[in-house]
Amino acid sequence: MNQPTPSTSESNNPVEPVSKRSTPAFVPLMAAGLFMISGLCGLLFIGREKARIIGQTVSELDIQPLLYSDKPISREEMIGKVTVLHFWGAWCPPCREEYPDIVSIQEKYAQDPSVIIASIACSDKSDDTKETLAFYTKQFLNKTDVPDLPVYHDPAEYTRSEISKMMTTGGFSYPTTLVVDSQGQVANVWRDKVTKKALEQAIEQAKKSVPKF
Repeated sequence: MNQPTPSTSESNNPVEPVSKRSTPAFVPLMAAGLFMISGLCGLLFIGREKARIIGQTVSELDIQPLLYSDKPISREEMIGKVTVLHFWGAWCPPCREEYPDIVSIQEKYAQDPSVIIASIACSDKSDDTKETLAFYTKQFLNKTDVPDLPVYHDPAEYTRSEISKMMTTGGFSYPTTLVVDSQGQVANVWRDKVTKKALEQAIEQAKKSVPKF
């Protein structure tokens, strides 16, 4: 009895194994697009937040000496001068990266009577004492070999609480830097690292508001 002869197509073309489903080409493009949109939304939010804070008056603060100074900075002392309020912590990586630029700014304006640079060290624990904050701040400063420039602190986070009220998010991030003009109004603000160039330009712009005698 004759057996059926397999067809040529069956014998010469073995069945291919089923491959795993590949990711459609448009999926990475969609992911990239969503990432860009979220980034743009973030920039728009930051821009609106900055615009909202600029022009507001810093009416209440409590800035006390921590290291290399025995004199607090009062609201009255700020009037008629440009004041930089720089909030940072030795525990904060972006703060540590930024700190050399802040020191450079402090040194540049140290002899300028129209400018106050307030480097305000902050703890990552609300129950830390002044002594604990001073210890860890000085430990960081000794490692970086920076000059003995004044460092302040914000007891009970009072100043940060007042500044947070200006922000729509109601939070406080580190580092945060504000340039306050001679009338006590916020002239510029950064809720992240600020470059030396940007901070210097903001100070010089704000100095135009300082009364000339």
